Amino acid sequence: MAFRTLLAAVLAATALQAVTVDVQNRYGAIHVVVADQTQITVEARRGDEQRPLTEASISRRMDRILVRATPQDSGPLDLHVTLPIGFRLEAETESGALTVVGMLPAARLGTETGDIRLSIPWSVARITLDADVKPPNLVLPKGQKFLQSIIDISGGRTLWRLRDTVPELAIVYGSYQVRTRRPQTIELTEFVRPPDWPIQFHSEAPALLERMLNGEGPPTPAAPAGSPEIGGSDALFRSDVRMVNMMVSVTDNEGRPVTGLTGADFSVRENGDAQRVEFAGSEATPFNLAILLDLSGSARQDREHLRTAAEAFIRLAGKNDRVAIYALANGLFHVVSPLSNDHEKQLAETKRLPEISGASPLYDAITLAYARELWNRPGERNALIVVSDGLDNQVSKQEAPSSVKFSKLVKAAEEMNALIYPVFLRSAERFNPKFATKARENMEKLAEASGGRLFPALSVEDLAPVFPEIEAELRSVYGLAYYPKDQDFNGKWRKVEIKVDKSRVNVRARPGYYAR
Repeated sequence: MAFRTLLAAVLAATALQAVTVDVQNRYGAIHVVVADQTQITVEARRGDEQRPLTEASISRRMDRILVRATPQDSGPLDLHVTLPIGFRLEAETESGALTVVGMLPAARLGTETGDIRLSIPWSVARITLDADVKPPNLVLPKGQKFLQSIIDISGGRTLWRLRDTVPELAIVYGSYQVRTRRPQTIELTEFVRPPDWPIQFHSEAPALLERMLNGEGPPTPAAPAGSPEIGGSDALFRSDVRMVNMMVSVTDNEGRPVTGLTGADFSVRENGDAQRVEFAGSEATPFNLAILLDLSGSARQDREHLRTAAEAFIRLAGKNDRVAIYALANGLFHVVSPLSNDHEKQLAETKRLPEISGASPLYDAITLAYARELWNRPGERNALIVVSDGLDNQVSKQEAPSSVKFSKLVKAAEEMNALIYPVFLRSAERFNPKFATKARENMEKLAEASGGRLFPALSVEDLAPVFPEIEAELRSVYGLAYYPKDQDFNGKWRKVEIKVDKSRVNVRARPGYYAR
């Protein structure tokens, strides 16, 4: 059994980014693995033998968690530590090996003569490794460049230094400082992020967007069988033809949702040709509601208000609606909570939002937010709410802008099976009114392309008027399904017009789709 501390209560009250785990094992090895879990685990081993729990100790001092090997005889022990994502690490040994696998925001590592093996995503990590001499065995990851140099220090002594070549202005996750004397082996390998890893790099967005535009479908597995579909049990699905799903908002002239409509109340024309509506699902059909919070540096003082906003959106959801909480922070895409209807658990998870920091590749984050889960649910009612000032670094002309082109994102939004609702924070005007105007224009284009709409807010501190508007908007959304008469899916654009056979109603939907 792994040695576990009473860290559940500790972690609940502590921001992960503020916690440093300090591991010391004078003569034995230290093996650290970063995992998607909420608890620290520690094991003491000698070879393949697991040692008693009393041979390792864990204590806490302020924002540091101390892990110590306490062998009860003269033989060295190895410490195997599993850390949750987001913890910082300090690890030191004299003659033991050091092994780290995963992603750490920061690490300081030291060993006199032990081997060093680091499996890290090196394209987004920085490292400075100093040794008295270059090791006999040096293994570097393929496709990544590192610089080796000899550094003069006091008294005529020199150090061998290995460091990364990641560009100075690049978005990174992880800074590693390593000090050693005479190791036999230094081995750096690439950590391959698992598909369900809760942190994604913004550089992944362009390839996903191209898949959307090419009609290739999501690269991750489809939603599990039994997930609620737009068609429900009343729709007639046929395997020999292709179905088109559209989401439609229907409101009256005062903006109130029009409820109780059936498929017979809708008329659909595709390139002018009338289509038969097979199904129209309304508020009785569960929603998938993904919330993307912009925690980039431009909103530094707003973290607590954004957390409160996330809680409010969770409370808007019906008991069968699924909610996901995502965040853009430090230029990276974070999954705070995946789609779930366990809303009480999600309310607790909002306390673990990332710290506000870094660049604002917002368009990349929107792409990743849609691709994460909603893309896999084409037959369901999906909405993506983006709480942001809209200041992608493409707009503000700063370093590390989104990798995807905004024009391509708008084109993809025309086919996304999700309504995009930007909650636009006018607080961007305090930085640059010109940039704020452009940011709003872009967010409105994106919302319109998806069939959604923009909700303006003075600031993240003043979102209260927005919540009832969004709640009413979600109640107005119907999922429509029909089989196009033209089953030649040749990739061309098809204009779709949707109307409701009632007076004084407003219908809003995406303007069409590419038949792929």
